[in-house]
Amino acid sequence: MFKYFSFTDYSLMNLLNNQFYMNHYESFNDPFECRSEIYTGFPDKASNSPRVNEIIKAWGFDNARDSNALENYEDLVLSLEDTEPSVPYTIDSARISCFSKSSNNLLMWAHYANGLRGFCIEYDRDKLLTNDVNAEIFDVLYANKPPIIDTAVVAVLNDQVNYHEDSIYSIEGRLKSTTLNRNQKQNARSEIKMYKEYLDTVYLKNREIYQKMLATKSIEWQYEEELRLIMQTECIDKNGVNLKYPIQSVKCIIIGEKMPSSQREALRYIIHLKSQNIKFKIARRVPGQFEVIIHDLIE
Repeated sequence: MFKYFSFTDYSLMNLLNNQFYMNHYESFNDPFECRSEIYTGFPDKASNSPRVNEIIKAWGFDNARDSNALENYEDLVLSLEDTEPSVPYTIDSARISCFSKSSNNLLMWAHYANGLRGFCIEYDRDKLLTNDVNAEIFDVLYANKPPIIDTAVVAVLNDQVNYHEDSIYSIEGRLKSTTLNRNQKQNARSEIKMYKEYLDTVYLKNREIYQKMLATKSIEWQYEEELRLIMQTECIDKNGVNLKYPIQSVKCIIIGEKMPSSQREALRYIIHLKSQNIKFKIARRVPGQFEVIIHDLIE
């Protein structure tokens, strides 16, 4: 994954400190950032609303018209009263840093790296985040319309997470009992496997909703091939925050061919202070083509 920079004191300081500046979405230039249609409240099951079907599916029923699900729908609604999340709060407290899947994108070099006068850093996605950071990397979704976020569905999914985690914890406690025979232990392990498989499915559904909420843009932006590093914070303002990353996650520095030699040397100096293992490359225009190609930099 790649991040484009202009050569500025600000970008050099962040590089020197191994950190990204994570922005509130309102600081971005797209006026439709994080815009979604939000549905709240649980619809009446007799309303024939398609939302009822989605809620029942989130509850774990394959058939949205399952008689058992419909019979117990009101009980589900009562049990989840006041548990729907606040989408505006989730969006407002998130902080975002933007990347691209491409290192030779003409418009990215033009818009974000000062017309090949800046630089681009390649990061190792697998090494970028440490375990203690509440952040994830998402592909940006490109769509014709803003996404629909149903907070009732999210409330049901969160309830399913709690239910299955509690079930796994309870069964694992039973497994520690010395009174269980071999068959009972085998059955308990099978139950745990089943609960974990379903839990993974619920986690994935929750992740997809979060992705829609914070990483959906108009198809007009598709050229950016964007990835987003999104961190959930407890911020109540709109200020950005810094996020540290391991220097080992930096794979190479790609210098734009129009960067002055003095700036190239300054960039090399900073990188060599950090690590001797980071490669340098250069982005050059291809003669006779509207194309940029990346070469190893030999000086």
